Amino acid sequence: MDRRSFVTALFGGIAASAIGASIVSAPAKAASLPVDDAARLDAAPAEFSQYWRRPRRRRTVCSVRRNRYGRRVRVCRTVYY
Repeated sequence: MDRRSFVTALFGGIAASAIGASIVSAPAKAASLPVDDAARLDAAPAEFSQYWRRPRRRRTVCSVRRNRYGRRVRVCRTVYY
């Protein structure tokens, strides 16, 4: 193994583990809410805590094109409107 690639991989692994530890610890701190905040979130009305979006209308549009070998092929795509 080349010495330069070994040292680079070693320092990269140390940096990745240090960054990973800080990223993992942040959600753990955020997940622990005080009891009164958790109770207020549970008491919130359902229509404000849920997001619903109606389905988008779509249709399929096909056209005949030539592929890279010159043969005619049908190419279809979905169009949202």
